[in-house]
Amino acid sequence: MNSNEIQERQNKEISLKVQYAARVCFNSAEKNNHFAWIACLVSAFSVFLPNSWPMYIINGIPCVADIFAFVFSLITSYQVNWASKLRKFFDSYVLDIQPNQFSETELREIRERTEKIYMRNPINAAIQMANTGNDSPPGVRDWYVFSKFYDGINAQFECQQQNTWWNSKMVTVRIITTVFMLILVGSIFLFLLLNNSILNVLLCSAGILIKICERVIENWRYFRVSRLIDGSQQTIEVHPTAEGIEKLQNLIDKRRSINVLELGWLHSKLANKFSKLYENIVS
Repeated sequence: MNSNEIQERQNKEISLKVQYAARVCFNSAEKNNHFAWIACLVSAFSVFLPNSWPMYIINGIPCVADIFAFVFSLITSYQVNWASKLRKFFDSYVLDIQPNQFSETELREIRERTEKIYMRNPINAAIQMANTGNDSPPGVRDWYVFSKFYDGINAQFECQQQNTWWNSKMVTVRIITTVFMLILVGSIFLFLLLNNSILNVLLCSAGILIKICERVIENWRYFRVSRLIDGSQQTIEVHPTAEGIEKLQNLIDKRRSINVLELGWLHSKLANKFSKLYENIVS
């Protein structure tokens, strides 16, 4: 497979629909993740409720908020799972890497999920499928862009490099945002400890503490797979093989399935800038 064949495949309607559906799932996951954090904060701040209020309200608000946080977290994981599965299918089809890894049942589920998402908002889908990363709003057409002709394994590896390069740019922004949020939440938690009983703070902050632990674990998993991806990529640069390409793709798919989300709105803002930057780097 060469770069021309990849571009032809990724612009076919089926691949455009799948890529659009994957973006919708990732955006939905990000939104529900925000709701989960908001619910955790509501639970934590309920420690400031007046003592004159009925006990069922004082105890009920953090309890209900934690339940909502749990539900939103489940939805987030569900959407990330589907988004990663759709992206996995997209790359498998477009790059022709392990194209037979999906069973007929899985293929039908992917088609059904894709069509359902497409039919929810066909107008927005049409815009996304017609636009490239350089357009406003950025779309899913020409997801992989080539500044020159690549053939065989080199074409597949170039697409994988584009994936890892984009990820490296977005992960920096995510780390800065995450550190800021942890400092903010930590400051709030310390303030609560100084002004309330430890028992009340722990009861009201249980949800947010669990959420922070979950985020630390998921980010650590993400970091470990990222290190493996870097090592695999360096190996392929020295000695490109079909087995190496498959191994790298499996790692990329695994990292996508980890419940660590980028900032979708920021991606939209920076898509055009990063697209042009990458073209200038490889041209």
